[in-house]
Amino acid sequence: MASLAMMRCRLYDCDHMRAHAKAQTAVIAGTDVGADSLPLLAGLSPRRQALAAGTALFRQGDRTVGIYILQRGALRLQRVTPDGAAVTLHQVRAGEMFAEASLFAARYHCDAIAESDSVAGLYPKAALATRLRHDPEALWNFTGDLARRLQGMRQRYELKQIRSAPQRVLQFLRLRCDPAGRYCVQGSLKDIAAELGLTHEALYRALALLERQGSIARLDGYLCLAAPVKR
Repeated sequence: MASLAMMRCRLYDCDHMRAHAKAQTAVIAGTDVGADSLPLLAGLSPRRQALAAGTALFRQGDRTVGIYILQRGALRLQRVTPDGAAVTLHQVRAGEMFAEASLFAARYHCDAIAESDSVAGLYPKAALATRLRHDPEALWNFTGDLARRLQGMRQRYELKQIRSAPQRVLQFLRLRCDPAGRYCVQGSLKDIAAELGLTHEALYRALALLERQGSIARLDGYLCLAAPVKR
């Protein structure tokens, strides 16, 4: 079964991942987040901001100025507990919009920390709110994007309720794989560990166990289930 999954992996072209990224940014006109351009949101062009690795785009409690799209690099959204522990809420990747709640809040509810040298685009709050009020289609798409993100948050919460690390990883793959049981890993395994609420050591052990059991196969950046996903 594992060898069959590995053969399927070789045929996989990540089309479903591109479709997922397109759905997440449906409100944005255009998908180019290259070095020379950033997409429009409700006809509004974002303002670029460069960040060095380890610096903050904003901090929890800062006054909100708008929402962002990540052009390149990687950002971590986190909250700091009263005892000083940082809890990762989300890993932001290139092409992804984030901090949407700032349109309806006076202050940011978390920190946004650059994990590598990054470039983000800011859609100013007042201007964007005005555009959305006068563009029903853009407002509808923006609402749909928020609904998909809420669904993703609920899935992450459900996953973290699974006590067994291997079973948590297995359920993560069932949710993220295509119907043939294939998942194209974007970023690093440490990013997946943070999303699942596991240490990267615990994730590596869980993957190794699942591979020994024949439940998954790993090949060149792919994680594959041995059995197709039933939906």
